[in-house]
Amino acid sequence: MLTSISAKQLSVALLVAVAFGGCGLNASGNVAANKDGDRSHLAERGSPTEAMVAQCGRGGPTGEASSIKRQPYLQQVTTSSAIVGWTTSQPAGARVEVTKPTGEVVTASKGEEEATLTRSKSEHQMWSKLSGLEPDTLYCYTLFSGDQQITERTGFRTAPTADSTKPIRFLAIGDSGGGGSDQYELREQMDTVPFDMIIHMGDVAYDNGTLQQFDDNVFGVYGELFRNIPFYPVAGNHDHETQKGAPFRAVFNLPGEETYFSYDYGRVHFAAIDTELPYGPQIEWLDKDLAASKAPWKIVYLHHPPYSSGDHGSDVPLRKALAPVVEKHGVQLVLAGHDHHYERMKTQNGVDYIVSGGGGRGTRPTSVSSFTEIADEVIHFMYGEILEDKMVLHAIDGTGREFDALVVPMKR
Repeated sequence: MLTSISAKQLSVALLVAVAFGGCGLNASGNVAANKDGDRSHLAERGSPTEAMVAQCGRGGPTGEASSIKRQPYLQQVTTSSAIVGWTTSQPAGARVEVTKPTGEVVTASKGEEEATLTRSKSEHQMWSKLSGLEPDTLYCYTLFSGDQQITERTGFRTAPTADSTKPIRFLAIGDSGGGGSDQYELREQMDTVPFDMIIHMGDVAYDNGTLQQFDDNVFGVYGELFRNIPFYPVAGNHDHETQKGAPFRAVFNLPGEETYFSYDYGRVHFAAIDTELPYGPQIEWLDKDLAASKAPWKIVYLHHPPYSSGDHGSDVPLRKALAPVVEKHGVQLVLAGHDHHYERMKTQNGVDYIVSGGGGRGTRPTSVSSFTEIADEVIHFMYGEILEDKMVLHAIDGTGREFDALVVPMKR
């Protein structure tokens, strides 16, 4: 028979489990870091979108926008092209017009419908590929339905060239899309650092990766960022729960086969691994992909962590398969999620590993291991800066305070 105290404890635990979908006991409210690591390289602050909004506008819906179901968002931004996605009830005559900030028309591209999953028969997934653009250039874009303008103008910037020395700035999050207060508090802090792109280490839409959850907990939260900033997520286990990840693949337009993929942004080569799929073929692909890259900076991101002191712990088979490949090809950084905490490892044979699963879906306790440099149960994101001679990663909590940093020199 339960005592009154243990019954109360069980009740609280059950409420937490229900509130957070039953995936472990996620705690809400751990938005402030409890531990400090390296705070000697604090990031300069600034808005990621302010300059684009000032010159192009916010891109909100116009009075004619009732046909739009999911607002426009950016995918696969390169030195000369970009992809704009949206959903609409009126696909006929859809197009995207690109202009310079001064208003001069650069190009226009028809919206192409993709026969894919939709929430209802009245929704159509649209993609428009914009091409013929110049590198590292600010462009404005507007959605039209026939002759009717259905969004205000807003902006995006093309990627710099591989030989550009300008800083490359990215934001990295994992395990985010739960729709709770932690996610919204962290979302506010994302407006305080000037990143060029966003990567995601999986579990993008909780609890099951349905289309409705993507619209509510991803586009409904980050939609204003996605209008101006390209987003490159890799799927996590929760994203695979509905139709083996079909909604994830439907709402995003990612390189290659959209499961595991790679791309360049300036002088950085990014490679994403889907840890819900068999490791062998992906590691073989990664070996060839990294060997072909001439980029001086290489970053790999994935969902399951090769090293972790959290409740899921290290994926040792993954580590054994991955580590020799990333070491051989000079990968500087491996980012993972899955465990809902922050953990920076001691450098392992020239490679830095970080668990960053505190993107907003609650946190879970973590211990420390022989490989741990610092670990904390905290809601956070990572902000990375690729400079001429080093990479600096900043860990920023849900209050906006930077609590740790990692500096990686160009040559160790």
